[in-house]
Amino acid sequence: MRVLAVTHAYPQRSSRAHGVFIHRLNLGLRELGHEVHVLQLAEWCPPWPLAAVDSSWRRSHAVRDEMLDELDGIQVHHPLTITPRPSRFFSGDQWEREVRTLARYCLRRPRLAQADVVIGHFMVPDGYHALGLARALGLPSAAMAWGDDLHAWPAAKEAWAQRLRVVLAEVDIPIACSRRMANDGNAWLEEPRHDWEIVYGGVDLELFRPTDAWRAKRRDMIPEVPAVRTENARLLLMLSQPVKAKGYIEMLEAWAEVGDGASEWHLLMAGGGAGDLDVAGEIASRGLGERAHWLGPQPPERIPALLQACDAFVLPSHNEGLSLSMLEAMATGLPVIATDVGGHSEVISSPTEGWLIAPRDTAALVRSLRELKGASSVRLAEIGIAARRAAARIGSPLDNASRLEAIMLRGVRQDSASAAGVTGSLN
Repeated sequence: MRVLAVTHAYPQRSSRAHGVFIHRLNLGLRELGHEVHVLQLAEWCPPWPLAAVDSSWRRSHAVRDEMLDELDGIQVHHPLTITPRPSRFFSGDQWEREVRTLARYCLRRPRLAQADVVIGHFMVPDGYHALGLARALGLPSAAMAWGDDLHAWPAAKEAWAQRLRVVLAEVDIPIACSRRMANDGNAWLEEPRHDWEIVYGGVDLELFRPTDAWRAKRRDMIPEVPAVRTENARLLLMLSQPVKAKGYIEMLEAWAEVGDGASEWHLLMAGGGAGDLDVAGEIASRGLGERAHWLGPQPPERIPALLQACDAFVLPSHNEGLSLSMLEAMATGLPVIATDVGGHSEVISSPTEGWLIAPRDTAALVRSLRELKGASSVRLAEIGIAARRAAARIGSPLDNASRLEAIMLRGVRQDSASAAGVTGSLN
């Protein structure tokens, strides 16, 4: 099977964690013997130094320079869309312009034009692009919901909400990264769909696993914070993009309220990518510098050891699809405090597996933190063991790539059968 995967989110030169969950599914499909081509749109700009004369060209040049053309044997294509400037003087729909760009690019390349299926990762914008591309190529279409594409983005932009409804209603194969996400998708429709498929992102249980060598991990991973490297220090990690929607403000407010009752506990915050929050500044403004520490961006290869160096994990997100960081923490055997959003209740199904609280509920977060701090080492170890078992139920990226493979192959067969039926009726 030859798969065209349309996505705006994929690992970059300076941010290898960006869209890594999509790349892992693609790698799984490749390991299963399928050919995957990633289509990541870019905006045309003249070559440097001509691009330097216009601010939008400079931005486009910088963005394109970050994009990878190949990753782990998977080719990443970058069809170039020309945006007329100044745009207010030109008519035309940008979404449709991007669909045409993808279609022209693939039709001029026989290997891409002869693919078997098109999948968009994120319902918008990528699902809309994938739907249009699939129609241009005469192929079945799939689109996968991951989180913000059903929550933050369409809620903030009516144009995105309109495109989202089109995708949800018309895509051949709707896929969600959790059962709750499928329900959230149906909430956008007048008539809910009953043909949703569920494919989790998955977690690598070999890469993310408990270790007894946590002291060495702390020396190696957190040299910039001497206070947390002591024998008695207990480390609570929050690992996420530095945006308000991940719950950073609620977490810092709760941490301040919990106070110094268990002074051996330290809060570590880390995460990369563009954000709307100065986490270090928020820590300083609350006078929490001795008990809370911003580690900044972390490359993917550092995450397993960073998790192993910690004692617990927290993620008070306002919304999620199903947090990869949470799954990785649970697979590492860490007790987790998370909000009941997205698919989190599909992983933490019992209080024995972790704490699940309402989003934006600082009081509930404070209670959970106090319970965590007051728990014995034996109790925390029991929760960690149960957490790893819970993460294992979700499966590995390869397990979930196998699910995605079966779903898309079924879609390809149904499309072929429909085409054969039409041909037969014409004859």
